[in-house]
Amino acid sequence: MAKDIVFVLHGIGKYDKDWLSEETGAVHALKEAAKDYSFFQNHSIDSHVEFVPILYDDVFQRIMSNWASQADGLVGSIPVLPDKVADVLNFMQGLDDDEWAKTFAADVVLYWGFKLFQQRVSLRVIRQIVDKVVATATSGDFAPDYHILAHSLGTAVAQDALSHLGNETWINGLQARYAAETDPGTRAEQEAILNALADLQDAFNTSNPFSPTFFTFESVTMLSNTSGLIHANSSPETTIVRPGTASENGAYTKTYINANHVADGVSKATNFKVPPDWPLAGGLTDLSPKHFIPNNDLNGLSDIVAWIHSASHYVADPNLHLRLLTMYVNPYRPTAQDVKAVGSFKNKYKPSALAGPFKAAYDKVKGGDLDGIDDAIDAFEKIKEMLGV
Repeated sequence: MAKDIVFVLHGIGKYDKDWLSEETGAVHALKEAAKDYSFFQNHSIDSHVEFVPILYDDVFQRIMSNWASQADGLVGSIPVLPDKVADVLNFMQGLDDDEWAKTFAADVVLYWGFKLFQQRVSLRVIRQIVDKVVATATSGDFAPDYHILAHSLGTAVAQDALSHLGNETWINGLQARYAAETDPGTRAEQEAILNALADLQDAFNTSNPFSPTFFTFESVTMLSNTSGLIHANSSPETTIVRPGTASENGAYTKTYINANHVADGVSKATNFKVPPDWPLAGGLTDLSPKHFIPNNDLNGLSDIVAWIHSASHYVADPNLHLRLLTMYVNPYRPTAQDVKAVGSFKNKYKPSALAGPFKAAYDKVKGGDLDGIDDAIDAFEKIKEMLGV
C-alpha cells in the first residue's frame, strides 16, 4: 500500500529544506513520541508516511529584506482599507526581527494586508501540493491518503490555498490570470500548476481533479489555529476546508482537528472558534490542551510563550499525537497500554504541578496577561480593528 502523504505547513520564522527535523517542529516531536509505543519499536514512521515540507517563508523574507524599496509597491497592492495603509507601514517599519512574537505579527500584517503576498504564498503552496499529488496519485495502482498538518500562520495559509485548490471558479480562471500576469515569478508558479493540472485531468478524465466531489484530504490538523482571523479568502463559516463529506457543503476533509492551547498567546489573540454547525457533520475533534513541559532553555516570559506556542509542545500531548499516528500510519491502532499515556501525561504536566516562575508565567498567559509581547498583541489588536472584528 502506498505511503500516506502529510503536507506540513510551517508557522513563523526562517525555514530551509531541512526544517522538518527541527526540534521545535511537529514532525520531529511526532517521531520522538512514537518511540514510546510498542508498535513503533519494530515499525518506522517513515516506512508508512512521507512528510512533505511546504515552504513559503522565502516569499516573506525576500520582501521583508527589501522593505524600504518595496514599500510603494506594497501600498499599491493593498486590496482594502487604504486609509489604514500608513498605520500598517509605520508598524511594520518599527518591528524587531529577532523577536518571534513581533515576527509573527509582521507576517500576519503582510499576509492579511497585502494581496501580493496572499497570491504568491497561495500559488507557492498550491504548486507544491499539486506537484506531489501528480507524482504520487498517478504512479501506482493505488493513490495514497493525503493529510494537512499546519501550525500557526500556516493554518491560515493552508485554509486559503485549499479553498482555491478545490474551487472550480479559481481553477477555471487560472489560465486567464496566467495570460495577464506580468511578474515572471508568479507566471512560473501559475504555469507549473497548469501543467500539473493538465496531467491529472488526462489521467483521471475530469475537468477539476481537485474538486471536493473527486478529491478530499483524509485529515486537516490545525495547531494554534489562526484561520478565523487572518483568512484572505473564505471564512471558516463558509469555506470548503471543513470536516464532513463532499455532499455536505463540499467538505474538503474527512477529519478536522482543531487544537488551541489554553495558554498559547497566539491562540488567545487570534481567538479561533469552531463554527457551530461543524460538530453536526461529524469528523471534528476540537482540543484545548492545558499542559506545560518545562525545560532548561526557557528564560523569561517571552521564551515560555514561544515554547507553549511551538508545534513540538502541542504534539507532545498524547491526546493529540496518538490521533495523528492513528491517522497517518494505516496499520497502527493504539493499544490499551498506549491510551494510558493520555492520563499519565495529563497528570505529569498539569499546570497545578508547576512551581516557581513557570507557574507564574503560565498563569499570566492563560489569564491573558501578555506583558512582554506587547508589540505583537498591539499588532493583533490593530488587525482586529482594521477587520472590524
